[in-house]
Amino acid sequence: MSTAVSLPINVQPWLKFTATTVGRDKIYRAVQYFSRFLAWYLLRQGATKETVARFNNLKKTLGLSRKLMRFGKPIEHLENAAKATSVKDEILRFFTIGKQLAYAGYLTFDGIIFIDGSGAYKFKNIKKYNELASRFWLAGIIFGFVSGLYKTRQLQIRREAAARGLSNNSESEKSDARAQLKAIAKEQHTVNKQLLQDGLDMLIPATGLGYLNLDDGAVGLIGTATAIMGAQTQWEKVNKVNKA
Repeated sequence: MSTAVSLPINVQPWLKFTATTVGRDKIYRAVQYFSRFLAWYLLRQGATKETVARFNNLKKTLGLSRKLMRFGKPIEHLENAAKATSVKDEILRFFTIGKQLAYAGYLTFDGIIFIDGSGAYKFKNIKKYNELASRFWLAGIIFGFVSGLYKTRQLQIRREAAARGLSNNSESEKSDARAQLKAIAKEQHTVNKQLLQDGLDMLIPATGLGYLNLDDGAVGLIGTATAIMGAQTQWEKVNKVNKA
């Protein structure tokens, strides 16, 4: 008679997380950008060329692997853009569609860059495709960031309306107002986190396009931080973590 062996820790949350493409991508992204930071840091600390090259190669390999994982993703973003046409709020609909179309463009060129990087086919204008990918990426982030600002304004209007309900004499109306304020605060927390993530992320393509002059150390740390933030969001999503 066999006895089932169980691990001393619950690995199911981790398995659910890594079973998703987004989850694996966030892990790869964190290691990729931290490798970029380490290569920059070790070079300035006088490390050997072989040591620096090891982290640069890791960064490049993970970057190429992520492009492969995202191959075909433009179709998903085009579908999301089509779904966004049903959003009732006209302004939010515009920004959502813009974001999805921008990401579809970004990942289309990203796929071309993967084909070139893998050696399957070499494109003559690969530098131009890299630039276009960064432009679409930056545009997608900006659409998302401005959308977050708009959501913040709408939440502020709802918060002010709910706060007025606290002055009512009816206890049930006060209770309802408190519940609304709690829900709004939860929504605002999510929006604030995404605004921070987008605000940091846009520095990466902006640097690649020459709009900013951040070094590899700063870009590496920014990419690592936003990867961890994105991983946390995905973890909560797949494991149905509810924050009070």
